[in-house]
Amino acid sequence: MKILITGGAGFIGSHVAEALVKKNEIVVVDNLSTGYKKLLPNNVKFFNLDIRKTSNLKKIINNEKIEAIIHLAAKLSLQEAQKKPKMYFKNNVEGTKSVLKAIDKSRVKVIIFSSTAAIYSGNKKIKCKETLLPKPTNLYGKTKFLAENMIKKFCRNKKIKYVILRYFNVVGSSISGKIGPIKNYGQLFKILSIKSLKKNPQLNIFGKNHKTLDGTCVRDFIDINDIVQIHKLILRKLNQLKNDGEIINCGYGRGY
Repeated sequence: MKILITGGAGFIGSHVAEALVKKNEIVVVDNLSTGYKKLLPNNVKFFNLDIRKTSNLKKIINNEKIEAIIHLAAKLSLQEAQKKPKMYFKNNVEGTKSVLKAIDKSRVKVIIFSSTAAIYSGNKKIKCKETLLPKPTNLYGKTKFLAENMIKKFCRNKKIKYVILRYFNVVGSSISGKIGPIKNYGQLFKILSIKSLKKNPQLNIFGKNHKTLDGTCVRDFIDINDIVQIHKLILRKLNQLKNDGEIINCGYGRGY
């Protein structure tokens, strides 16, 4: 297939691109605000572009005869979102609106959207099934939920299939060893990998008042290679998708 990955030079996007380019033609659009072109395989076609430039994006989609969109481009820090709500709304909501406008009247037959388990944040339940009513309490979760609703409405009107993937905590690096998380944004597994290289590694675990065995936070971590596998399976089984679309939680259902 001819697949466009928005935000394809980022952590998740680069891993998906590395895996899919073996059997597909991959085009990546990324403004490199947090992504790195060096993470991409040589046989990926790259465009340095902000997804909000709708007409430019539309030209790429039509000229490259794109059939599937993997929409990953977004800002994704819960803490930063609270400080910069306008930036998050522009990137995550207006950016998605631009992608949808760009695929109108094109060859695109499916959009796979990277959402987040943060949309469940207002629910008291520990186990989050796809049928659980989203109640995002943080701004990041709210922007992703708005984007989800826009995608569902657009795809139903245009008879395009959609798959919304609600990620839990994605960690790890490529099995190939060629790519992984570059920058340290305070993410636990990145800190673990940095500290483990030191002579006397020490790691601070925060939290002591949570209702857990040792009082610290519990997270459902999912390996990046399983996220990649989910994308591969969806593209392989497009004909088995429901007429309008699917929503899939991407986690293991157990925390650490």
